Amino acid sequence: MDAKAFGTFLAETRRAKGLTQSALAEQLHVTDKAISRWERGLGFPDINTLEPLADALGLTLAQLMHADRGDGSDAGQSLEDFFSLLAPSHIQWKSVFNAMFWLTVGLAILILLTCPMMVVAQWHPESSGVLEPRLILPKPVVCLICIGVSGLVTQICKAAEHGFFLHSFFIWGRAFLPRFFPWVELMFHLVYIWFALCPLFAEMMILLCN
Repeated sequence: MDAKAFGTFLAETRRAKGLTQSALAEQLHVTDKAISRWERGLGFPDINTLEPLADALGLTLAQLMHADRGDGSDAGQSLEDFFSLLAPSHIQWKSVFNAMFWLTVGLAILILLTCPMMVVAQWHPESSGVLEPRLILPKPVVCLICIGVSGLVTQICKAAEHGFFLHSFFIWGRAFLPRFFPWVELMFHLVYIWFALCPLFAEMMILLCN
C-alpha cells in the first residue's frame, strides 16, 4: 500500500469514529502534526505505533495494514472473529509465565515445610536397577535454585517479547500472515514454557522422592 492510500483510509476511518486529529494523537502519545502527515500521505506510523493506532480506530492490525475496515456484510465474520479469540496470539502469555513462577514458589514453600533438611536433587540408576542418590543438597538451596531459574526464564521471555526486533517481527507477521503466524508465536512461547516447566518438574520429583 502506498502512503497516499493509507493516509486517505486513515483520515476516513478517524472521521467515522468521530475522532479529531488531536484526540487520536493524544491516545497514541504523538503530536497532531504526525497524524496530519500520515493522513496527507507524507509517511507511515512507526512500527511501535501500529498496534495502538489499530486499537484506537477499532480495527485489527491486518485491517489497518491492508486499509480494510471490514464493512462488508459477511455472515460468517462474527463466527470467524469468535474463533480468532482462540488463536495462540490471543493467549495472555505474561499471565501464563507469572502463574508458572508463582506455582514454582508455592511448591518451594511446600518442600521447605514437608521435606527433610537435606534432599536428594539427583538420582542415578545402578546396573541392578536401583536408584542411588548422587546429589544431595540443603532444601533451601534447591528451592532458591528452582525459584531463580523460573524467575530468570520469565524475565527473559518478557524482555525478548518486548524487544524491538522481536516485537517488530511479531507485528509484521500478524499483519501479513494472520492465519499462519500465530502458530509461529506459539512455538516461540512453547520453547520458553519448556524451560519454565523444568523447575516445576524438579520440585515435584523432590517432593515425590524425598
